[in-house]
Amino acid sequence: MKALPFPVLILLSLLLAPGPVSRAQDNVTVPKSRLEELERKERELERLKGDLNKTKDENTQLKQEKAKGEAKAATAPAAEPVVVHTSPPMASLPPLKPGESVESLDLANYYRADSQAADHRFLRQKLTLRGEIVGFDKPLFVRNYKVLLKTADRDTRVICDFLPPEKSNAVFTSDHGNQLVALMGEKRVLLARVGDQAVVKGECKGLHGTEIRMSCWELALMK
Repeated sequence: MKALPFPVLILLSLLLAPGPVSRAQDNVTVPKSRLEELERKERELERLKGDLNKTKDENTQLKQEKAKGEAKAATAPAAEPVVVHTSPPMASLPPLKPGESVESLDLANYYRADSQAADHRFLRQKLTLRGEIVGFDKPLFVRNYKVLLKTADRDTRVICDFLPPEKSNAVFTSDHGNQLVALMGEKRVLLARVGDQAVVKGECKGLHGTEIRMSCWELALMK
């Protein structure tokens, strides 16, 4: 056999070499539609991961709020017990005398039962009202202060309105609203505390909404 020329041998060796074929197998072409689908699924996976993390954070926050609510409920003060007080029928009472002593529980019961009949007996009458102090009210920028007396109905309040004591610079509440204090020059004078038994002299102004109002001029505490 006649030997092939050297240039021809080189050309044949290049054509038959395995290297180019192997490298061609590594370069796989992905269709554009398939690539877009893979990218879409990757974005969906990232969104689901974000939703999962958000749900975990919300569950953690709900657990913390629940724990706080349970702790608050455990430390909340017990509800004030309902007061049971039966007043004598108003029709059975003798005529009211000026300055007559009346219990705040009775006054509230009479107004709650029949406000017109209560007005007929008490309105614009001077009374000596007795009762337990359950709170104070001292609005800002107003001289007057108010003493609240106990009633058997939480929705009905007996409110005694006072002018500040003579020679006082101001009247204010302290101890988280449990004390009523007057400022006399540089000195603080305790007027009353929540829970004190009070004797109040004043004039009945009748029922206003759920409030029985008294315009008062004297506050004394029972020993």
